Amino acid sequence: MTDGQFYKIFGILTVGIIIIAIIIAILANIFASYSFHPSNQYKTEIENSEQIRTEPEGKINLASNPTIKQEAPIVVASSGPISGKDIYNNVCMSCHTSGAAGAPMIGNSSQWTDRLSKGKDTLYANAINGIGVMPAKGGLSSLTDEEVRAAVDYLLDESN
Repeated sequence: MTDGQFYKIFGILTVGIIIIAIIIAILANIFASYSFHPSNQYKTEIENSEQIRTEPEGKINLASNPTIKQEAPIVVASSGPISGKDIYNNVCMSCHTSGAAGAPMIGNSSQWTDRLSKGKDTLYANAINGIGVMPAKGGLSSLTDEEVRAAVDYLLDESN
């Protein structure tokens, strides 16, 4: 074998070894990111499905949302006390009919059971003083405590 032939064979073997090393490096990189445990293979899919499964069923539209036009409800003044039904229709209906901001809905007795277990006096106090995002007296401060109690009684009568 001559020196030229030796260098030619040596060069071919060197290039072959380098190509094999590159292929091994690429395969090692591919298999290093692959996990044989099923939970690791589908981790992002599992996280996405958990996010979808645990997100709230409805969106709460609070007063801080600029798409809601905030206006005080108009209640016509009368010479006597206003009935609980009239107060409900003018002040309370917007939230307690739709369940906005988590308000218990009229006619849905299961939503009122837990609240009733605390007693009517607690319900009256919460309606008069406000609770959570519900303002005191439903946002109409000109109502008397007796009128608010009448509205609460109407809500409870319609929900049982």
